[in-house]
Amino acid sequence: MSQTNENGIPSRKYVPFSHSFEDPWAGESADEPGSVTLTFRFAKPTKVQIQRLQDKAVKNAAQAAKNLLLDIVHPDDKAAFTASMEEYPGIASTFASSIIKGVGISAELGN
Repeated sequence: MSQTNENGIPSRKYVPFSHSFEDPWAGESADEPGSVTLTFRFAKPTKVQIQRLQDKAVKNAAQAAKNLLLDIVHPDDKAAFTASMEEYPGIASTFASSIIKGVGISAELGN
């Protein structure tokens, strides 16, 4: 049985996803890149959200990934996530890939 919030609306379970990388522009010098770790909470995408992602990805994969992520990011993380996507545009694809892998989508079948 699914849980509901105080308004009777089904509540969603959010889990943290983290991504760490080196930003060569963030360090004091080119020899010392800055270490970046980003953690945001996301809900499991619905069937409709995955279908929308698949339909839109053919035309614009980056925008499809951003749309999915903005739909499923925890409301308390949304502003920070949006700011991080502005600073690091590649994180949308990275987080989306990890999330869709978690619902069974992968190009690695049989490899």
